[in-house]
Order: sequence, then structure tokens, then C-alpha cells
Amino acid sequence: MPTIERQGIRLYYETHGAGRPLLFLSETACHCDVWKLHQVPAFSRDHRVILCDYRGTGRSDWPSEPYSVKDFADDAAAVLEHLGARDAVVCGHSMGGSVAQVMALDHSDRVSALICASGRGFNPHQGIPLRIAREMVEWGYQRYLRDHGITVGFTEEFVKRYPHRVEGYLAVRMARLNPVEQYFRHVIARQQHDLKERLKEIRMPTLILVGEEEHNVTSDTSLRQAADVLAAEIPGAAFVELKGERHSYFFVNPDAAHAAMRRFLAD
Repeated sequence: MPTIERQGIRLYYETHGAGRPLLFLSETACHCDVWKLHQVPAFSRDHRVILCDYRGTGRSDWPSEPYSVKDFADDAAAVLEHLGARDAVVCGHSMGGSVAQVMALDHSDRVSALICASGRGFNPHQGIPLRIAREMVEWGYQRYLRDHGITVGFTEEFVKRYPHRVEGYLAVRMARLNPVEQYFRHVIARQQHDLKERLKEIRMPTLILVGEEEHNVTSDTSLRQAADVLAAEIPGAAFVELKGERHSYFFVNPDAAHAAMRRFLAD
């Protein structure tokens, strides 16, 4: 099992294919296997696709200590360094978009292009949102992740028409579930992320990707609104809104998401 060690924590990673490095970073508390559904097959044909499990997820260690988005970014940069990867494209989804922003700022020697897919530059409130805490208590951990994942990620029409695809994604997403303690540590790290004073310092080519229907909120602003902020603050950022899509467009409509990525990378 390929791992590196940083700060006494084992970090799991994988590589697929050859070419310009392309690092995928997952959503909150999510392991990297989800990218194998569509992104690894699509991009490993002409890129060196790099995946890694955040500390506290998947096959990486699950330390019982505070995490930060900067920890996740520094861990991912250490994987790139271990692999000798430079000129990397970093694509982060949801919380992964926040991690990618930090990498673009603090590890620009490794990163040459940024794809921020439904990420935030900052959160208006720190701590665990009341809605998450209440639903976790009422529903339990596994039901919360499942039901929340469906509501936020998929339109009602898609769930009705393609239940097997929804279940296929959830089977992968839920297969390496981390303990609830580590899940909450990821949520706290995500909520503490704040780059509102530094977003203008991102100078590398940047794509902001978001679903048109990403209006579900656990705080004051939706991911759709957050994408507008990023597009306004990051100089020269390209912006693509995926029509009719909610949060899980990488798995619902990968062709559209990949086409937007490839247009951006070809410019």
C-alpha cells in the first residue's frame, strides 16, 4: 500500500497513467476512491492522475487531533513532492476546492493550474453548523451522510430515473467510512477555512466550476453563491456553471464536467 509519512501520520496515495500531473481532492471527509468511478478512466489516458486520502479518511491514518485545511494542503503537497510532480493541475471538489486554493497559494512551485469545483474561499461561521449537528443526532451518522448526499448531490428527477447510479456512487462513498469523530474534525477544519484576504493573490490559471442548482445551504451562503465570490476575487478566473446540476456533477454528468476541464486546460 503506497504511503508517505508526514508529522507522524501515514498518508495513502495512488497514481494512474502518465503525462502532466493532475491531482484530485475530494469533498469533506471523503476518501479518494470516488474519483475512480469516472475521473481516473477519463484522464489517466493523457495525465498522471494522482489521488490521496486526507488524514482522517480512507487508508490514511485517523489521528484524534485537530485538523485544518492547511494540513490537508500541506499533506497533498508532500505527496506531490514525494512523487517528484511539478506543473500539476489541482482539481478540488467542495472542501477539496478550499484545499486546492491553499495549495495554489502556499505550494505554487508544485501547482500550475487550479480547478476549484464548488469550493469556498471562506465560511461565514466557524464550528459545526447547527443543522448538521441536529440531523446527525436525529438520523444517525450513516443515514445523515446518505440522505444528505442524495439531497445535496442529485436532483429529484435524476434519483427517480437513475436510482442504480445513485446507489452505485453511494456504495463507493460509504465503503470506507471514517469514524464520526474524524468526520466532525473535517467539518470543523472546513468551517475554519478563510482566504478572503488572500484570494486576489492567486495568479495561476483558475477555473471555477459549479452546478446551477447548488443552492442547498448549511450556513448563510450556498455553494452557488460562493462560486460567484471566487470568480470575482481570483484575478482572471474562468467560470463555468453546469446547467441543471447539483453538487455531485462529477458523478452525475462527468462528460460535461470533463469537457469544461479540458477546454480550460487547452487554453
